[in-house]
Amino acid sequence: MNDTPYRKTVNIIAIVASAAFAGGGLLILLSYGIRWLGTDPLVWRAAFWDEFVNFALTIIPLNMITLVGLVLSARLDWQDRPIRRTWMIAIWLYVANTVFTLGYFIPQNILLIWDSYTAAQASSIRATWLGLHVLRVVIATAVPVYAILAVIRRAEAKSATRQQIEQRAP
Repeated sequence: MNDTPYRKTVNIIAIVASAAFAGGGLLILLSYGIRWLGTDPLVWRAAFWDEFVNFALTIIPLNMITLVGLVLSARLDWQDRPIRRTWMIAIWLYVANTVFTLGYFIPQNILLIWDSYTAAQASSIRATWLGLHVLRVVIATAVPVYAILAVIRRAEAKSATRQQIEQRAP
């Protein structure tokens, strides 16, 4: 069976969805984040839910689609250790970002939604949230980079195999 169309499809899903997810995180940082820094902490805290819903509705599905693309792509290259390793780095970066999100950002976002901070606390929370979000964007950006590296390594391996076969041919 020729797995090329399927392979291309799941590889494209892994790359495009993870890049879109990273781009969404960068957008949050550079648009919302910059605006938040110039907003009164209590106004920011009070408006957080509406803005959270706006970006969560797009970025969460991208995160789920990324997982599907990464897992299916890694599965296709499971027998090739160097390529599998590259896919696994992408998956572990994805997992690290997800754990980071679930462990800090989701609980913090819920507390912000409950509107339970003073102005000083909200200002400190905002600075921490944005600072840690920078790290999250860096991690998220590495995922499509490793996915692209895996696809390139697969193409190089296929090309090398084809050359070996051609050299052996009479």
